[in-house]
Amino acid sequence: MVSSQEVEILSFLLGDQSMAFDVDSVEMVIERTEIRPVPKAKFFVEGVINLRGRVIPVVNLGKVLGINVEDGELKSIIVVKTKDVEVGFLVNRVWGVMRISESQVDHLSVSDKFGKKFKGLIKRDGNLTVYLNIEEIIEEITAKEGA
Repeated sequence: MVSSQEVEILSFLLGDQSMAFDVDSVEMVIERTEIRPVPKAKFFVEGVINLRGRVIPVVNLGKVLGINVEDGELKSIIVVKTKDVEVGFLVNRVWGVMRISESQVDHLSVSDKFGKKFKGLIKRDGNLTVYLNIEEIIEEITAKEGA
């Protein structure tokens, strides 16, 4: 049975790949600001930012996903919150919010590279966008931080 359910996603560029998160988990998108380093942080944690009085850890999403991206190209921070964990992800550029139907998502595309962090591949207007599972990414990085 084909579902006509629509979801909203936030589309962004990481390296040379178009990617997306569910918009429900996204709190805001900000321009890259001063990131203060944290001593003895995991390799993917760039540091922290002060966002309206809240200290938010900033994670290099490319390092989490195994994608090489030059640090100088990471211009935006996507602040997400899920399961009471708030994190900022560094990305190249944010394209914007898109509404997609479930029929545009290929859930059968299995990606060994991204594992459980991969929800599917979105096919839209001749372009392919990697649809990421933000809950799995948060779970992985918080587990690594506690290791």
